[in-house]
Amino acid sequence: MQRQDRRRFLQGMGASIALPMLESLSPSPAFGTRAEEPPLQRLVCIGTYLGFHQKHFFPEQVGADYQTSEVLEPAASFRREMTVFSGLDHRGRNGHHGWKAWLSGSAAGSISFDQLVAEHVGHQTRLDSLQVTCGNPPGEARMSFTKEGVALPMIGRPSVLYQTLFRSGADGARMEYLLASNRSVLDGVVSEARALERSVTSSDREKLGEYFSSVRDVEKRLRKQQLWLDRPVAKVEYPLPEFDPVSPNLALECESIMYDLMALAVTTDSTRVLTFLIPGWSQVFNIGGRNLSAGYHGLSHHGNDPVRIADYNLVGIEHVKRFTGFLEKLRAATDADGRPLLDTSAVVFGSGMGDANTHDNSNLPTVLAGGRFRHGWHRNYERDAPAPRLLGDLFITLMQGFGMEVDSFANARSGLSEHLA
Repeated sequence: MQRQDRRRFLQGMGASIALPMLESLSPSPAFGTRAEEPPLQRLVCIGTYLGFHQKHFFPEQVGADYQTSEVLEPAASFRREMTVFSGLDHRGRNGHHGWKAWLSGSAAGSISFDQLVAEHVGHQTRLDSLQVTCGNPPGEARMSFTKEGVALPMIGRPSVLYQTLFRSGADGARMEYLLASNRSVLDGVVSEARALERSVTSSDREKLGEYFSSVRDVEKRLRKQQLWLDRPVAKVEYPLPEFDPVSPNLALECESIMYDLMALAVTTDSTRVLTFLIPGWSQVFNIGGRNLSAGYHGLSHHGNDPVRIADYNLVGIEHVKRFTGFLEKLRAATDADGRPLLDTSAVVFGSGMGDANTHDNSNLPTVLAGGRFRHGWHRNYERDAPAPRLLGDLFITLMQGFGMEVDSFANARSGLSEHLA
């Protein structure tokens, strides 16, 4: 049977409806063939801004026979499909400012791991990557960075994320107009900058060179968006709430909806790279029918008070419950070969904050799920080992799983293939 481009087939049938990934509707040669696919096809990184209580997040035992920790208990059904890591970090800056290093290895904001993967696989989908959060996070809460070190904006409203993924025909016409307008403005700006280049100092010419590099990136994104305008957008049935639950006290409700929409983004192949920053403010959650003893941020600074630690863990457990629900959706959905999407997806869950009580960013809570790695272990890495391993080593191994030829990331040089392959 002759293979057909999945999106072109849908258009030819006069419909724009999301179908499962069928064998006969594999990607067209322009976007790569399945025979060339590396083991990993998707990356999802999920980080909680206020972290977890380390003692109750990490299992006490190391190895394959560990007992699931209190906070990770909701994910126990995925024990054989995930690995818990302790002892990993970037040896970087502490505090909330250092949180930004979680995916980049540098609090100063070098390119993040997810964006490196997006550069490699982003051409295959309408959206190179998506950055998601809930509401408007604190100023230091940033995850994804371009190669220029610029933090990428995040979508914090469920309705906006839904429209980004599943825009209407009217939205498409408006997008076509905006793209054409932006392209004409861009052409004019570049023309003026080229004329200016001949009359400035060498230092300014270097700055203009960086500017032109950024402009070329914008042009590439514009061209891609124009190419995808003629391809139908998936139609899904998802009942959005009457209003976006973006106020801090509704953060858990927003988190649940965002996970649902992220699962739809993956199952409709709208993007293959997602990051989700779960923010934290001073909101007082009501869990189990009672208000917790302090606001979320106050619980993270528990001062070793057992009551506050217990309540802090309750919030952490709620985060893990929602994470587990997302994994269940990826396990249930299948690709063209009948494989669960989770088998070809790497899902990183954790935090850029190690111990929120002391603002210590060492020993970062880290879980890897999916990807058919050698899972089922709690891997612990000693900080003072002769050849210590870093969080960047995990990222190296994951990038290699996408078929990327990399052997270093930030200050990491080893990878963790011997423990995961």
